[in-house]
Amino acid sequence: MTTFRLATEDDDALIRSLLRGNPMPTWVDMAIEREPSFFAGKDLVGHDWAVIAEDDGDVVGMYTASVLPAHVDRRPERLGYLGGLRVNAGYRRRIRYLRDGYASIRRLAPVTGTVPWWFTVVAAENKTARRLLESGVPGLPCYHFQGDYVTFAVATSRGKRRNLWRRATADDIAHIVLFYNDYAARFQCSPVLREDVVRRIGIEQFFLYEDRGIAALWDQRASKQIVARRYRSPLGTLRPLYNLYASLRGQIPLPREGGALDQTSIAFLALNDEEQPDAGILLRDLLSHCKTRAASIGLHAKHPLVGVIKKMKPLQYPARVYAVCFDGATPPNGRPVQPEAALL
Repeated sequence: MTTFRLATEDDDALIRSLLRGNPMPTWVDMAIEREPSFFAGKDLVGHDWAVIAEDDGDVVGMYTASVLPAHVDRRPERLGYLGGLRVNAGYRRRIRYLRDGYASIRRLAPVTGTVPWWFTVVAAENKTARRLLESGVPGLPCYHFQGDYVTFAVATSRGKRRNLWRRATADDIAHIVLFYNDYAARFQCSPVLREDVVRRIGIEQFFLYEDRGIAALWDQRASKQIVARRYRSPLGTLRPLYNLYASLRGQIPLPREGGALDQTSIAFLALNDEEQPDAGILLRDLLSHCKTRAASIGLHAKHPLVGVIKKMKPLQYPARVYAVCFDGATPPNGRPVQPEAALL
């Protein structure tokens, strides 16, 4: 019999093992890990929880979920997010575990959202999962495509200091929150920023461009890591040669197998529309403040900054954003969908 239960801090080692052992398969198997503690970053922005599935005492897998403050049709709402699905190898491709898992989501949720749907992000390369979720299998919720989304990783060596950005201080917190929320409200699923969240992240990680732009250079490596678990052949063997090439071409070096990507998240980026023609200069200046070799940023596929970033020869991780509906609710559509990659 399969059972689902809310994870507690006693499950910390188990959860971290599941995250390590179930990487996302692409040209490199990447695992999003939470060392040294899964619970260290809990409830930073919204309300987070994890659920563990067991079958007659054996661990089947886990999923994570959150209720986040987010914009929907320009209104601040509490929006559910589904992520972190990890299933051990012996239990994959068994539809009953998926059905039972989805049935447990609302039953076990410690809090509820203010809209009757959730959202999730699925890697575009994960065609098997996409076909299943989009096919309307009985017993599974309906997945409504909301928009394409891309996470970029850019080499910070492409930065160039022009002293356009300054580090924020505590006196800037109210301005940061007001400016960001006014900008982010035009997008679906974008976070609603609060002053307490800015303080928890750390005001020293926020930067301002005069009164026309804000961004956070959020280094999460102390509690969240992106780890290369396995390279597809022959890339693993050729990695040292690639890294030599990357250093000469201003591209991102690849970590060793088992090593974490040396990266910072460019989070909560907001620029006045009139600054878009100068966005390349602004982004390069922002990159020059990063202390890591790479910086990541997530944008909806038609964002005007996408073309600017592509000129920097980034690594690209395309994905699709879906609204997940359990009771036949029809989510809104039409606005660009822009969740914050650093929170996913």
